[in-house]
Amino acid sequence: MKTAKRLLALALAGVMALALLTGCSDSSSKAKQVEEYFRYMNGGYTNYQKDETLDKKLEVIAQKFQPSWLDDKNGELTNDAQIIIKNELQDYLVTGGVTPWVGEVKPGQSAQAQAESMKYCEMIEITPLASSPNTSTLLAIAFTMTDKKSDGHRYYLALLTKATIKTPQT
Repeated sequence: MKTAKRLLALALAGVMALALLTGCSDSSSKAKQVEEYFRYMNGGYTNYQKDETLDKKLEVIAQKFQPSWLDDKNGELTNDAQIIIKNELQDYLVTGGVTPWVGEVKPGQSAQAQAESMKYCEMIEITPLASSPNTSTLLAIAFTMTDKKSDGHRYYLALLTKATIKTPQT
């Protein structure tokens, strides 16, 4: 246990050292740093993996993303946004749901500050989580950055997924 804590402390020190170099990095490496901070800050999700299919789905969602999806009154996504996300994921996720996170890309702000500014939205439930013989449980995080949107800003998007997925029949 002490070894694990020491390794975690060493990894955190490395991430913090990289943060000092963020002013010299391009946007893709800064986005990677924001993702690493995001994953670290949400330490309860350490067993959440990357999933290539989920990453591709989030890229499609990021292309469709509009600032109008954000409901400023409640800090949630609008119903239209939730439907778009659900429709994009419905052919992959069987049961369970996803929790979207959104944060604005702010020039001059450190990767850590940008990761800390990301806000989670209410979980979008596909159907109640259940398991069946033809599905496997997916605990995954997908993370991406949008292109410039209609308001001239870019956004970080993340999806935390706890669901069963459709798997090919053998």
